Amino acid sequence: MKKAFRKGCCPDFEEYICTDVLGRLYRSDYVSEHFALLLKKNGLRHIRFHELRHSCASLLLAKKVPMKMIREWLGHSDISTTSNIYSHLDAESKLESADIIGAVLSS
Repeated sequence: MKKAFRKGCCPDFEEYICTDVLGRLYRSDYVSEHFALLLKKNGLRHIRFHELRHSCASLLLAKKVPMKMIREWLGHSDISTTSNIYSHLDAESKLESADIIGAVLSS
């Protein structure tokens, strides 16, 4: 694109990956706005773009991915942040642990 637009292309952000066809930075709300349009276009209910992060964590927990790995994936600096936000979703693993402990104690 740079060759096609020549002087019309902005050289200020050449080292950036996410620029428009003229080399300009996207507006800070670009992704959120277009995500909303994508949902609407495909008949999906509206959620905020950031909620995908929570969906990701929920799906990982449901597949028994350890909390430490989820913390790393989400980029939390401390596992307590991840645990405080997502531990309520991990109730099934607590029930499984209780069943295992119960089985051990009854044998």
